[in-house]
Amino acid sequence: MLDLMGTHQQTDGVRLCHGRDHGHGRRFGVWSLGLTVAMVLAGAGCSFVASLGGDTAGERGEIRLLFINNTPNLVVFTAGMYDPLDEVSVPAIVQFGFDGAGLTLPPDSESTIGTLPCARVFSVGGSRLLSLAEANREALALLPESSVVGVNFFAEADEGSEAEPTLDGSALSFEAQLGADFPCGALLIVRFEFNDVGDSPFRVDFDLIPPDSTR
Repeated sequence: MLDLMGTHQQTDGVRLCHGRDHGHGRRFGVWSLGLTVAMVLAGAGCSFVASLGGDTAGERGEIRLLFINNTPNLVVFTAGMYDPLDEVSVPAIVQFGFDGAGLTLPPDSESTIGTLPCARVFSVGGSRLLSLAEANREALALLPESSVVGVNFFAEADEGSEAEPTLDGSALSFEAQLGADFPCGALLIVRFEFNDVGDSPFRVDFDLIPPDSTR
């Protein structure tokens, strides 16, 4: 059963928070398919017409991802790419969690730019993505704190404390569709913000830079 939860927000411009200290990126490391994601995509049954990129028939291109945290909280979530009609393949995911030895997104920071294979849906905390990941648990080293629907925002424990971070609130999940919302080869920019309207205290914003952009 196809279950796509989340809100879809798009903005007209691209805001990259110029002037941010990019030294934070060293904490995350350069992430790619070989680090925290796994994928074997056959594309069986997909009837969508948007191009999956690649230079030859049957080959997939890539999308680039940048995550920007504009909150004073540690952001914990799962993001990834999947084909909604493909019940067999392992989704391509990346998880940000608590452990500084892995990928983390601390307060007022941004990730390095990583890449994932292009697929029909890009998801941040979507129920369908999490369901596919859970079904392929043996192929994916899932983080328990990150394997939840939506996005969680935590207050970090004091330095030197052994206590775990405290949950301050959550944001609804977000999904974007290939073709309608982004092309393969684009840089997708995900920003985590305070939410001034609605019931959720935080929100997920989405921008992109197209592959042929000169910016």
